[in-house]
This record gives sequence, C-alpha cells and structure tokens, in this order.
Amino acid sequence: MEKDIGTQLVEFAVNTKYEDIPKETLEFTKCLTLKTVAGMLAGSRKPSGQKMAGVIRDRRLPEEVGVMGSGFKTSLWEGLFLNAYFAHASELEDDRWLEGVSWDITVIPLLLSLAEKLELSGKALIEALVLGLEVHTRTCLFDAWHLGLNLVPGAVGPAVGAAKALNLDVNETAAAVGLAMSGVPLSMVNLGTDAHYFESALMSLQGMIAAEMANVGLRGNPDIATYLTDYLGKEYVAPDKMVEDLGKRWVLREIQVKKYPCCIILHRHIDLVIELKKKHNLPYGDIEVIEVLTSGRGEELVNRPEPKDENDLQFSFQNALAAAMLDGDANLQHFTPDAVVDARLRQARSRVKLVMQADNLSADLSDAVSDARDTPARIVIKTKDGREFSGEKTYALGHPEDPLTLEQFRELYSKFTRGILSEKDLSVTAEMILNLEVL
Repeated sequence: MEKDIGTQLVEFAVNTKYEDIPKETLEFTKCLTLKTVAGMLAGSRKPSGQKMAGVIRDRRLPEEVGVMGSGFKTSLWEGLFLNAYFAHASELEDDRWLEGVSWDITVIPLLLSLAEKLELSGKALIEALVLGLEVHTRTCLFDAWHLGLNLVPGAVGPAVGAAKALNLDVNETAAAVGLAMSGVPLSMVNLGTDAHYFESALMSLQGMIAAEMANVGLRGNPDIATYLTDYLGKEYVAPDKMVEDLGKRWVLREIQVKKYPCCIILHRHIDLVIELKKKHNLPYGDIEVIEVLTSGRGEELVNRPEPKDENDLQFSFQNALAAAMLDGDANLQHFTPDAVVDARLRQARSRVKLVMQADNLSADLSDAVSDARDTPARIVIKTKDGREFSGEKTYALGHPEDPLTLEQFRELYSKFTRGILSEKDLSVTAEMILNLEVL
C-alpha cells in the first residue's frame, strides 16, 4: 500500500541531505535568505515592528537569540516571532502565487534564530532552509480564497524546517506536522493591517512550538491530505500534487522575488511604469494620468486612492505607481507615515486611475484573485500634450518565468539595507549569507 502524503513528505524531509540538493536550489535558497534578511532589517525600522519589539523587550526574557536590527536579545520563541514579524512588516516577503499562496518569511526567520541558538553550521542551516521551504510550498499549493483565507496550512513548513534543524527522526517529524496543521491562516479582511504581519509570524512560532513538542514526545496526526480536503473542500484539493516529482522538481524555486516593499499585485504595474518612462523618456511633469486597465475585481483589492497610513500605502495602486512615476522606483521611503502626507506623492497619486473594462465584475474573491494573478497587467500613460503610451506585462521581473540574477539579488540587498547598515557591513554580511555553507 502506498504511503500517505504526510508520511512521504516527512520521510523526504528527514532523509534528504545537503549533498542531495541541486546546486541551483542551494544557491536560490541563499539568495532568498539574503533578501529576507534585508526585509527583516527594514521591518525592524517600521513603526509596527518597533512597537512589537517594545512589547517583547519590556518583558526582559532570557537572552537566547538576537532580534534583527533592534540591539537586544530575547528568548527563542519571542525572538523568532519578532524576526518573522519584521520580515512581513516591510512587505518584502517573496511569494509563490501560482495556485495557493506560500512564501519564505515563515521559514527563514525561524531558522536563522534557531540556528543561532543551536550553533548550527552553515550547511546544516541551508539544509533545514531548503527542506522547510520545499515542504511549505508543497503543502500550501491549494487555493483558499473561497474562504477568504490563504496560506493553509502555514505552520507545517516551518515545523518541518525546525524539526530538520533539531535532527528529529521520522516519527518525531510526523508528530510535528500534525501539531502544526491547525495553525492560524491569513485572513483577507486583515490585508493592510498589523494583524496581517501578526498572523504570518504566528505560523513561524507555531512551527517552532510544534517541533519542540514533538521533540519531547507529544503527538499529532500528520494526515495532511484529509486535513486539507476537510478544511478547503475536496474540489479544491488534489493531494497527490503535494508529492508529485518529489525530490526532482523543487517547488520552492517557483517563489517570486519582490523588488518593491508593497503588495505583489502591484509589481507588474510598477515594472511597466518604469519601463515606459525609460523607453519614451517621460519626465513626471509630462504625465497627465496613468490608467490601470482591469476587467476583474483583483485590482480592486489594492485600489486605495487616499491611503490613511503606511499599511494602506503598501496596498495602494495609487501610491505605488505614484512612486514609480516620480522616482522611477518604489522603495522604503515611499511607504512610511511621512509618505502618507507627502505633497509630491499625494499629487502624483491623484494621477493614477483604475479603469474597469467589464460590466459584470466577479463578486467572488477567488475569481478576483485569479484575475489579478493570471491576466496580464495593462496600463496606459497619457501625457499633457495628448500622447498615449501603453504596455502589457504577464510576469514581473523576479517571477520564476523572469528570474533575478545573483547580481540583482545583491542590488536588492543593498537597496533595502543601505541607511541601516554601513557600506562595509552591507558588503560583509551579504558575502556571509551568500557563502553560508563555509560558515
């Protein structure tokens, strides 16, 4: 009799070693780690991250692990929770957004903290990162938008990564999977609020707790196929996909890397504005309006013409394209409390319009998200002298169909850490992360 899905995933994670992992997967994982560290540092400077850090700092817990960018240590659970919170507060999480949603920020911050406490070698850390991310992406393959949720079950991959770092055996890792399965999902009603970061950080924390519970003999049922079928509905789940080409096709490499600190729905449009400005030599003063053409409700998820706070800014078409229009980029300074009231940005935001091109827009969130993901992004730039320039883009740079080079990963690390790290530390830390296997 064929082993159940959960057992196959667990045995794969436990038995796969560093030497079994393809070089390109190892290199991509190190690049994701580089980018995630940049996001953690950036998130540590966000008001949301600083307030959350203050809550934990004031508890004066045992000093087990460092808190990224914050100048203090705390206990393992609280430390990894904070680091995971920072990674999302910057809105720089890298998403696999092809079916269900999965990302790197629930696994990488956890394992960086745990590796510090356990004093793991660089090779052991990379091994745990790869296996945790691979199980995470495979177990979060299925769409939960019809429930108003995503990342189901978000804590399983983190639990497997933690179990790998703790050197748990098959039975113990299976228990960790079962203990992690009932974790909090992400709720769409919390999009653009601090709860959005809280929910994802809880996935990291539950993964760690589940692995430690399993390590002392506590048990859970790892039947993930039944769990997902019962939770999402059998029409939404194809369990065999979770183990399809296991060990041959590395699904984690389908994670899209975010180049801008805002919602992934916005990235193709930002790319388009930057490309059209460069191609046609369009200064901001010449632009009368940027029209975002849409035939579905997906873009409506990020239609926030008058953002009220920095979280709103990160989910605002108007703000993201205003930044691209003004500065040829979307960077951290465009998504701060000061940016909410910045006169330049406010004026530029007024020039961005969503143009609906369908009479019967879907009211179903699942269809709306599919529209935003699968339909090419389309914009039209109209100038004050009557010219029009249009563009269409299926994949953002950083998508697996248009991947980043190593040098572009380095540039992103510099982009998001410059001003936080000195130039010397920026260079040194980048090289350490990109050469983890020798540490």
